[in-house]
Amino acid sequence: MSSFFEKMKDSLSVFKIPKESVLHYLALAGILIIAFLIRAYPIIAYGYSLRAYDTFIQYMATTIIEKKGLLYFLTHVDYNTWYPWGRSWTALYIGIPFTAYILHKLLLFLGFNVELIVVASAMPPFFGTLAVLSVYGVATEIKSKRAGLFASFLAAISAGMIQRTIAGFFDNESVGIFLIIFSIYLFILASKRESVLYAILDGLVLGFLGWTWGIYRYVFGLFALYVFVLLIARKLDNNVALTYIIVAGWGLSITAILPRNYGIVLSIEGMLVLGVLLLIIIREIAVYLSRTLAGGAKQAYTVMSIGGGIIIIAGILALYAMGQLAPLGAKFASVINPVLRTGLPTFSSVSENQPAAWGVIFLGVFASILFAPLGLYYSLEHRDIAQIFLLVMVLTGFYFSASISRYIALGAPLLAIGAGIGIDYLLDPFARVMRGEWIVHRIKPVRARLGEAKLPKGEAFAVYLLIALVLSLSVHNAVLSVTAARFGAGKYDIDSTELAVLDYLRTHASPTDIVLSWWDYGYRLRVYGNVTVLVDNGTGNSTQMGIVGAMFMLPEEKSITLIKKFNVKYVVVYGVDLFKAIWMIRIAQKYASMFNITEKDYFNADKGRYKEPFFNSVLWKLIAYKEDDRQVTGWIQQIGEEEITKNPDKYIPKKLIYFEPVLFAKKAGSLVKLYRVVYRTSQIPPKSPSANRTETTMLISRNQVTARYLYPSEKALIHVLYTHSLMTESHKSYIW
Repeated sequence: MSSFFEKMKDSLSVFKIPKESVLHYLALAGILIIAFLIRAYPIIAYGYSLRAYDTFIQYMATTIIEKKGLLYFLTHVDYNTWYPWGRSWTALYIGIPFTAYILHKLLLFLGFNVELIVVASAMPPFFGTLAVLSVYGVATEIKSKRAGLFASFLAAISAGMIQRTIAGFFDNESVGIFLIIFSIYLFILASKRESVLYAILDGLVLGFLGWTWGIYRYVFGLFALYVFVLLIARKLDNNVALTYIIVAGWGLSITAILPRNYGIVLSIEGMLVLGVLLLIIIREIAVYLSRTLAGGAKQAYTVMSIGGGIIIIAGILALYAMGQLAPLGAKFASVINPVLRTGLPTFSSVSENQPAAWGVIFLGVFASILFAPLGLYYSLEHRDIAQIFLLVMVLTGFYFSASISRYIALGAPLLAIGAGIGIDYLLDPFARVMRGEWIVHRIKPVRARLGEAKLPKGEAFAVYLLIALVLSLSVHNAVLSVTAARFGAGKYDIDSTELAVLDYLRTHASPTDIVLSWWDYGYRLRVYGNVTVLVDNGTGNSTQMGIVGAMFMLPEEKSITLIKKFNVKYVVVYGVDLFKAIWMIRIAQKYASMFNITEKDYFNADKGRYKEPFFNSVLWKLIAYKEDDRQVTGWIQQIGEEEITKNPDKYIPKKLIYFEPVLFAKKAGSLVKLYRVVYRTSQIPPKSPSANRTETTMLISRNQVTARYLYPSEKALIHVLYTHSLMTESHKSYIW
């Protein structure tokens, strides 16, 4: 009987999982749980919501696909946007709304009756966690499972990655980051496993990335650069070559199907991808010819290089002559060469499109910036094809993060991979010490002969403790980046002052009422305010942007003629627009020069202060009107030239001719104003505001917010009640 149990024990022993593996995968599971919980914090604390600006247009696109279908979405023109020209929805990448639509329908099919807002809010932490898992896979394939754990942990707590995959950030990056890292992982797998299936799957992933986020150009370029380096170093093997041919060809084909990407194949970036593919073909032909030509490999490569070069140059010249070769997009060219950004005022006006300061990079990746150089050293020391990929990936990721601050979301996981490999490389000898292993040989005489003694365990323990301390600080930085940020309650994470104005428009304005604002606020006004806008966060019409800048920068009596041409009914201004005005000036100067607005007339670049024409502009008057004289004087002292600050009373607006106050909403650090445009046949000052105007005071988050509603003769007077607790989800609907 005992022999039977012994045989059973022996037969079942094959199913035993090593303790080391159990601990390893438990650690990985813990990292993934941490990654998800950090990113899901806003849901846990406040409920499902949208945040930032671009998320609103993605949400609206998803609702259109759900209600009208994908065909309607791809053929419809929204004339309530970019008035009067309208905007085709094909100008939007469809990856995010399409993914949300599929997930929502799948959940409904499975019996989970959830609202679309739940899917939109939860998608970023879900795909962010999958991105962390993909980071683990890449680091594991390049070095080891231990490196994968370190890399995934650093990615899980990376503030730069968290900010774009946090709950409610329903935008391109939320899914795009996962697709980038997963595509890299599949590329490595396909190369190492000699798998055509992985390569085809990678092409699909890369193609869908092309439908999701414009940064797909980086991934195509990364693969092309990697293969080109291998070609130069004569390390390209057939597995990598075949993988690249399948991934690049398949992925570029799928990408080009989307209307937004029409022409990508005949663009500079497309030609670079195909050019490397052609170099691979030339290499293969040269290898074949080397067996038949008398001169062998040298003659074959010479013939093919000259012939291939002539064909490539002739092809490029022919495409250029026929006007079929599209140049590299200005935005993407400026990422590669930041100097070009000076000629793109619209693009540069966004703070996240500026080159990243050292503090942004450090806080975004934190510990990874310390250990990634070790990963680079490891790649230089080994120099096989996997390590060359690591080198190219980390260096380009860091460069792009430094070139444009929003791409820290891309650099963070790539640097985490390099750092995870670097940490594992650093700890490798100390790990052997902690396990009681000898570095060179276990036999003492041999070890003595080699002159290598066993390292003290105390030193190994100190190194582990030091790295653990750095990683613990990284956790603190990650948690702080989430909890210190402002997260609002309810479905829309919008500042209370802006929300008051949007609610007024949503209730009192018609969807066809045209609202003038700076482009930053276009998406929210269009989607939440349900009005027609001239420009928004995705406007591609530079002339329209310049005209809007001119409307704000011209004096009131000149601006009104331009405003009237666009039938503007309302104007919204924000206090922060005082500091965005320089970009309104520069954009108007470049794209609407007919209005003679120049930076030299409006702004003293040497001193960073505004000149007198700015203080006669519509923007200044609308922001400063009816504000406390001390507040306005403070603004003048802060941003005005010395001559202006000497006589501030002259520039405090006392009356408006063509603009009638509707709603002012403000609290500490935030000011939003709504005006109605009054078209007059002559410059007659408007009547004084009604003496019995009503003031409604709102308490929000323990900060007093005052909203002044002028002219209560309107049919309805807004009374907004906010009930908000910082600790619980108690946001209520607005009562009218």
